[in-house]
Amino acid sequence: SALDPALLRPGRIDRIYKVGYPSKEGRIRTYEGYLAKVRHNLTREEIEKLAIMTPYATGASIKDLVNEALINSIREGRQWITWKDIIKARLLKALGPPEDVEYIERERHAVAIHQACHAVMAYRMNRGYTIDVATIEKGQDYLGMVSQIPLEEQFTNWKTEYEADLMVSLASLVGERMFFDGDNSSGVTGDLQSATTVAMFMEGYWGMGDTVGSHAVVRRPTGYPITDTSRNILETEL
Repeated sequence: SALDPALLRPGRIDRIYKVGYPSKEGRIRTYEGYLAKVRHNLTREEIEKLAIMTPYATGASIKDLVNEALINSIREGRQWITWKDIIKARLLKALGPPEDVEYIERERHAVAIHQACHAVMAYRMNRGYTIDVATIEKGQDYLGMVSQIPLEEQFTNWKTEYEADLMVSLASLVGERMFFDGDNSSGVTGDLQSATTVAMFMEGYWGMGDTVGSHAVVRRPTGYPITDTSRNILETEL
């Protein structure tokens, strides 16, 4: 707080209100308000899906995403926003622009198999989620991406969901070894880090392992492995 502590003494400023992030319904209304100012063909279901995909969006970030989607539609010669424009805008804001590079053929094949394995495992394992993006476009810090979003807004995650996340993360390593005679690339680095982090939190903090003790009593966790409702598998190139 930037207020002098003396102002917060009893009898002076007795009530402090904290303004949090908009609720799902608030995000829907905000998206509808900004989209009403432009031409688009998004349905009510797609707008609701977008609100679920962006659980911590503020009015400013929602306006920014709609504007970016409009720019993309104009670049592609259209006068209205489509769902494809929304997805491109969301990825651009979250991850930055993709790099205009060409893979060598063997690497393109490997990255495609890698991401396909993530997608297949995600489809088979993560009940209550749907895949909204699967790409092998290279970004600054990743070789590709598979993104899932929940069909409904939720505020807690369960052991079975994290076990599914572990299998989705490790599917790339298994797939590469299956298709390349036991060989695998360094592109699995991010997946192994993600799986190890989730497993550590399951065992040491969330009571989802063999013990019920929590390491939080001696050291609070410095980070949370999944910071968004959506589950994104990013590939780090070393």
